[in-house]
Amino acid sequence: MSKFNNLIESMSEHNKSDSKPQFDLYTLHAFIAVVEEGGFTAASRRLRLSQSAISLQIAKLEESLGNQLIDRSTRRIELTSAGEKFLSYARRILELANDAIDSLSIPEEASVLRVGFTEYLAPLHLNAILRKFRSLYPQCELILDLSMGPSMIEDLYEDKLDVVIAGPEAENGMLLWEVPLIWTGLSEVVQPEKQPIELVLMNPPCSYRKIAFDSLTEASLPWKSSIQVNSVQAIHSAVEAGLGISLLPKPAVAESMRLENHGLPELPNTLLMCYMRPDNSHAYAEKFITTFIDAVKESSLRSED
Repeated sequence: MSKFNNLIESMSEHNKSDSKPQFDLYTLHAFIAVVEEGGFTAASRRLRLSQSAISLQIAKLEESLGNQLIDRSTRRIELTSAGEKFLSYARRILELANDAIDSLSIPEEASVLRVGFTEYLAPLHLNAILRKFRSLYPQCELILDLSMGPSMIEDLYEDKLDVVIAGPEAENGMLLWEVPLIWTGLSEVVQPEKQPIELVLMNPPCSYRKIAFDSLTEASLPWKSSIQVNSVQAIHSAVEAGLGISLLPKPAVAESMRLENHGLPELPNTLLMCYMRPDNSHAYAEKFITTFIDAVKESSLRSED
């Protein structure tokens, strides 16, 4: 039995000699506090521990490392060469530990962003925005709702959307920029001397309907609402078929379909706004807005271009 005990003891000593030094974060805090405070007494006040407890922790650390870290032969605290080398590692270890704790305490960013995008900008802007956003934030999945402003604002406040890009549909929106409204259609269809002017317009509610009616009436040009549709694509199809004229924001109108100098009244600018949920809690909401603005600038589609 004694031989067996001797064998176990010798194995234990062998394992001890091969094992790495062991120390905890509290010990590292104590070592750094002694260095930064310039003494054991000040370190004990900082850590709210007794001076003897601090001294014991430093002694155990030195024993574990097999090196003296602090020169105790002087009145002032001075580090040995080993202490100077270990100090930088101790600080890095604590920084990494704090980073690890922070990474677990910060909630993960939502991976799905629901965006309501006003339809009249989709044909020309959407591809540039999606390409840029995906390249910057590949971990975020986009759910797009291409619709008209009023319904999307309702969905925003009912927590069905996170961001809405639309016209001046509601309060508390952020102005992005002004966008010119222009007439669109085939030039041969526009004959103001022949009455009335046939209009292709979105179904109500639509703020552009009133602008069209008011502009033509003020210019003493008779008109009639000939066709009502539920999408910008339907407006494009109707005006390209020569069934009437319409008005849309400039970015939604192809160059060949823009009507100018045909006796039609000038139109005001419309406002392009962005809206976010009242709590503005989504991690990617503002990032999408920034990406949208940058993509439009890069595409040279702003009203002043």
